[in-house]
Amino acid sequence: MLRKATPEDIPGILALVKLHPDTLLPRTAEEYRELVGTTWVVDQAGQIVGCATLEVYSPKIAEIRSVAVHPDFQKNGLGAQLVNAAVAEGRKRNIREIMVVTSSPDYFRSLGFGACLNEKYALFLDGK
Repeated sequence: MLRKATPEDIPGILALVKLHPDTLLPRTAEEYRELVGTTWVVDQAGQIVGCATLEVYSPKIAEIRSVAVHPDFQKNGLGAQLVNAAVAEGRKRNIREIMVVTSSPDYFRSLGFGACLNEKYALFLDGK
């Protein structure tokens, strides 16, 4: 069942994200407490098997992050449901640009993501 996350879901979310160390940045329980109002989970018989968060930076831009689905539940459309829930929240808030930083660009392209105005790209300075 797809639903908004609650504070009680945070340990399950942390455990799920931990299953994807090569593709997801680790987050703290405190970060999830701050973002629980814009985090969604898929709950399967009391187990958190999927999650996604919309982090709103300003009225103009937000980021979908920490999209994860337990390996045993992948390829069933749960990730798309989670992303769509986050996008719907962003649209409800009239956020103009919703971005995702990802190691799976083809997946997000299949969900409608692409370069902003076909020209903007997120670039990062390596902080080493």
